[in-house]
Amino acid sequence: MTGGIKQESENGVEVFSTQFKIMEAVGMWSTGPPTRRKEVITKLKVGVSAFVLGVSTVALLVKAVVTNDLVDRSEAMDICTLTGSACYKLLFFYYYREEFQDFVSWDAALVPHLPPKWTAHMNFFSILHCATGLTCISAWSMCPLFKWAYKEIELKDMTLPMNVYDPFDSQGLLFAFFYLCGVYGLISSTHIYMSCDAFFFSTAHVANGAYETLKTKFKSMGVGNENSLGDPMHDELKACVKLHTHIITFIRKTDALFKSLFFVDVLHAIISLSFSLLQASESKGIFEKLKMITFVTYCFVHQYLNSYFGQRLIDQQESLANTLVAYVPWNEGTLKMKKSFLIVTANAQKTFKLAAWKVYTLQYATFMEFVKTMIQFYMVLRQVQDESQTS
Repeated sequence: MTGGIKQESENGVEVFSTQFKIMEAVGMWSTGPPTRRKEVITKLKVGVSAFVLGVSTVALLVKAVVTNDLVDRSEAMDICTLTGSACYKLLFFYYYREEFQDFVSWDAALVPHLPPKWTAHMNFFSILHCATGLTCISAWSMCPLFKWAYKEIELKDMTLPMNVYDPFDSQGLLFAFFYLCGVYGLISSTHIYMSCDAFFFSTAHVANGAYETLKTKFKSMGVGNENSLGDPMHDELKACVKLHTHIITFIRKTDALFKSLFFVDVLHAIISLSFSLLQASESKGIFEKLKMITFVTYCFVHQYLNSYFGQRLIDQQESLANTLVAYVPWNEGTLKMKKSFLIVTANAQKTFKLAAWKVYTLQYATFMEFVKTMIQFYMVLRQVQDESQTS
C-alpha cells in the first residue's frame, strides 16, 4: 500500500474495535501493542479451546458411528460439524493472523471514503448477532438442567449437553465435569462462529459503502460539469480508478482468505441442519423443542447472512458499471480522460463473486439451492427413520 493509503488504514482500523474485542475473547485476535504476556494468554485461549473442541468433535463422531439409532446419531452429528468447523476457524485465524492484519489494513483504508454515518450501527448489529447466537446455544446447553428443574426428567436421567460417546458412563463429579466441558465447547464454538461472522459482515459492509461513494462520484460528474470536462474531471476520474482498484483488490483478498471458511460453513450447515430437522421432528417436551427451533432458526440466519453480504457485493459491482456508463460524460472529455474511463469500465464490467472454491457462491441463487439440498437430505433421513420404526 502507498503511504497515503497506509495512513488512512491506520485511522480506519478503529472502526473495527468492537469486532476485534469480540474475537480477542476466544484468542482469534489480539488488540493493542504486542507483548509476551498477551502472546501467552492468546496461546492459552487457543490451546484450551482447540483441545476441548477437538476432543468433543472426536467423541461426537464416535457416538454417531457406534449408535444404531438414527435420532441418536442426528443429535451427535448436528453438533459434531459445529465443533469441528469452529475448531478449524479458530486455528485458521491464529495461523494466518498476519494475513488477516494485512486484510484489515486494506479494508480500513476504505473507511475515509464511506458515506456519512455508514458505520453508525455496525457495532450494534455485530454485538446483537453475537449475543443472539450465544443465547440460542445457551438454551441448548442448559436444556438438560431445565428439563430436570421442571420435572420433565429425573436427575439420574439427565444427559450431557453434547451427545458424546461416554465410555465411563459418568456420574457424580465426573458427570459434572463433562457437563461443564460440554457447555464450554458449545459456547466457545458458537462464539468463534459469531466472531467470524461479525468480522466478515463488517468488512463487507465497509466495501459496500465504498461502492456507494464511487457511484455518488460518478453521478456528480454528469451534473453541472460542463466547464470541467478537462483536467479537473480527469483528475477526479483517476482518483475513482484508484479507489475502485483498491476495492477490487480487497474483494479478491476476501475470497482468498475466506474461501475455506465459507466451505466449512456450508458443510456444517447442510449436515447439521439436515440432522437437526430430523431431531426437531422427533423432539419431545417444551425445552427440547425450544432448543431445536432456536438452533435451526439461527443456522438458517447465519447462512442467509453470508449469502446476503455476498449478494450485496455482486449487486454493487453491477450497479457501479451501469452508473459509470449512464452518468460519466466520457465522450466529451479529453483523450486522457477517455483512457481512464476505459480502464475503470473494464474493471467494473468484471463481476467478482465470493465463493467456497467452486462448491458454493455467496449469493441468493446458491442459497436457495442450499435450502433445497438440505431439505432433500432431511427427507431422505426422515424416510429412513420412518422405515426403521415400521420394521
